Amino acid sequence: MQAYLIRHAQSENNVLSSDNLHRRKVDPDLTELGYRQREALADFLANEAKLADRSFAISHLYTSAMYRSLLTTQPVSAALNMRPEVWLDLHEKGGMFQRQNGRVSGFGGMSRSAIKGQFPDYRLPAAVSDSGWYDAALGYEPETHSAFRAIKVANELSERGRSDEVIALVSHAGFLDTLLKAIFGQLPSRAYAMRYYHNNTAITRVDYDGRRPALHYLNRVDHLPPAMRSF
Repeated sequence: MQAYLIRHAQSENNVLSSDNLHRRKVDPDLTELGYRQREALADFLANEAKLADRSFAISHLYTSAMYRSLLTTQPVSAALNMRPEVWLDLHEKGGMFQRQNGRVSGFGGMSRSAIKGQFPDYRLPAAVSDSGWYDAALGYEPETHSAFRAIKVANELSERGRSDEVIALVSHAGFLDTLLKAIFGQLPSRAYAMRYYHNNTAITRVDYDGRRPALHYLNRVDHLPPAMRSF
């Protein structure tokens, strides 16, 4: 089994500086650059690899329920002629939250009807309701909770490791860092004592042979020209 871990395209929050973090959005859209990045990603996964007689041959496509990830997955699913599936555990560390005047508020995220309205072909788990998909009572998700999610995803990948599946996950920089640590037995660990870095739409490949995972490559961005690369 092969797993491709893909970070979403550039979001509106990614371009904020420390001086304007008050403009942070709970569930941001992509930037103009982000929309171009997602198209380049889709073209690469569907076409460019075939030019080198090597197809990604993705058999399962999963995405976080966060808007920037849903948007990034959209042209990929069209290019691959696949129906993506929302995997709730792939959301970014911290969850759906907003800080205002020193207080943190949680939000449920896009409702089932909202996701279905904009992304009608996406498969949604039953846990996505008309109230959203994130437990707003959590507020800002604790570090231990995001690590637990990463371990769950890593265990699921390991269980499927002897299959011939090729799985692509569209997720987020912070969570992909934690997921790789879970895959390679580096949890628990102090947050950001070290980090697996991912640019926007970067691709990381992990191979499974039913015994142990192997990191084939990390943070691949050669589908983007230098002027389109961002973090």
